[in-house]
Amino acid sequence: MAITSPMDVLRDLAEQTLTDTTAELGKVQQAYTQATTQLDQLESFELEYQQQLRATVSGKGIPVADLLNRQSFIDSLGNVVKQHAGHVAKCQNIVEQTLQAWRRDKQRLNAFETLKTRADDVRTLKENRLEQKLMDEFAQRACMGKQIL
Repeated sequence: MAITSPMDVLRDLAEQTLTDTTAELGKVQQAYTQATTQLDQLESFELEYQQQLRATVSGKGIPVADLLNRQSFIDSLGNVVKQHAGHVAKCQNIVEQTLQAWRRDKQRLNAFETLKTRADDVRTLKENRLEQKLMDEFAQRACMGKQIL
């Protein structure tokens, strides 16, 4: 069984946090994209209805009641567009916040990986020095043994 150092545990936790944040970033970016697409569609509908109303009024004219109904519908659609624009702005803020969190998590993981690499290098150096010391002692004992004989 491999010995797990605290640095390995911290690095693994940082990696899992980054993975979770990456998944969350994907979700909020998808929600933002959908909200933006919906806003574009709503704005297109609003413009289309306004153009239809202008064409109808300028062409053959319409009764006042129909004009008021259509204008009321267009006004309601305008309010929906404004509300949805607010929703898009909120989605954009969430994406920006999640992206900042992702960057912090990525930086943290990079820091733990750097520390782990340094610790591994120090451990390897100590192991190499110990091995060299043992080899030197073995060689010295071998030489002493030959001198006695």
